[in-house]
Amino acid sequence: MSTSPKVVAVAGAAGFVGSQIASAVASDPRYRVIPVRRGDSAEELFAQADIIVHAANPARRAVAEQDPQRDFVETAEKTAALIAAARGRRFVLVSSLSCRTQLHWSYGRNRRACELIALAVGALVVRLGPMFGGNRTRDSLHDMLLGKPIFVSAETRYAYVDVAWVGRQITSWLEGPSGLREIGARNGIRLGDIARHFASPSTFAEMDDTQVPENFPEGPAAEEVLAFAEMENRRQAEWR
Repeated sequence: MSTSPKVVAVAGAAGFVGSQIASAVASDPRYRVIPVRRGDSAEELFAQADIIVHAANPARRAVAEQDPQRDFVETAEKTAALIAAARGRRFVLVSSLSCRTQLHWSYGRNRRACELIALAVGALVVRLGPMFGGNRTRDSLHDMLLGKPIFVSAETRYAYVDVAWVGRQITSWLEGPSGLREIGARNGIRLGDIARHFASPSTFAEMDDTQVPENFPEGPAAEEVLAFAEMENRRQAEWR
């Protein structure tokens, strides 16, 4: 006997990660997706859902440091409000490895506050590190291709993964165990090695911003980012 697909509301469905989660959910016959975008009534849309995914927190660290209080409102207070609107439904929070690696920054502390709020109600919290793909063109990877300064150390290792893979991975866990999980590549790649691969003239700062997930050996290889960067490098060459 067939059963109706469960309904998944994705807050932040127009964003870099949220759009990939929404796409993965829409492609899975077990689910039906409700995109929740800025300006929508989350409470009304959540009322139609079985599972809530919160992928709507801002991801720009520099902006968070410029105005930590506003960032707290946009992250911790927003997360609390969305959990209240979910009214006890299954809740999945998309978080950041910065909650472990950057607690000395407002960005990391505010997102850690979001995690604690979500974990207190039995949510699944998924920490992500650096990603490639989608339509993003403003990040350290693209800056290296353009020869711009990089504000972390050349020794920094990132566990780069395709954001589309992230969307599929999170979708596979929508009905799995709650708690905290970190995902990403099974290894890290040095930013200095990426810059050398592309003969980039980028300069680097001193801060080591290494972000590699703990206890997640099944991810893809971080070196996959090089093939993506090759395509982006050719595309950017057409712009220049």
